[in-house]
Amino acid sequence: MRIYKKIVAFLICLVPLTSVAQLSLNGGIKLGGGSSKVNFKRVQNPQAGGAFVPGDAKVSFHGGAFVQAKVLGIVLRPELYFTSIGSQAIFESQNLQQVQTQVKNYNINRIDLPLLVGIGFAKVLRINAGPVLSATATSNTTVNEKLNSATVGFQAGLGIDVLKFGLDVRYETGISKVSNQLKLGNFTFPADQRISQFLFSLSYRLF
Repeated sequence: MRIYKKIVAFLICLVPLTSVAQLSLNGGIKLGGGSSKVNFKRVQNPQAGGAFVPGDAKVSFHGGAFVQAKVLGIVLRPELYFTSIGSQAIFESQNLQQVQTQVKNYNINRIDLPLLVGIGFAKVLRINAGPVLSATATSNTTVNEKLNSATVGFQAGLGIDVLKFGLDVRYETGISKVSNQLKLGNFTFPADQRISQFLFSLSYRLF
């Protein structure tokens, strides 16, 4: 008789655990913007008569879809979206005691696949972090002859989910480089170029 009581007590204890462990799954679309920049250290080429330095950040845009799963307070959120990134590089040359500058632009379109893992708080707040895999779709730059076709980065940030809407704020830094050299005419400048971004997005849950 005692063994039956223990089994019943054990099953009763499992009831709240099974309710907690229930999987919550949803997905939808997202759209956003941000500020992007290609970072590298100042590089100089005496033969070219000047140096390349990083330029200003530019506005970026992205849009796509997401799936979000919650279990035991853990949030899994893979996403897939198209991103348009802009940045600048500046060539500085000295002529007659004056520094002259030439602004060179980056315009990179890519497909991003973030694989984020996070923790949920109070049913509406979550902290996300994880790698982002990127494939270059098209590009138009005046400083790179060729960009790497695939790169890896890292994203981290906060998200808020209210009703069917979500708001995300993230920072992305490049783990692998988009290119390892800058070009100016026939001259090359070795440079470890990596993308960084601040991202803001609004999402809408479809299911």
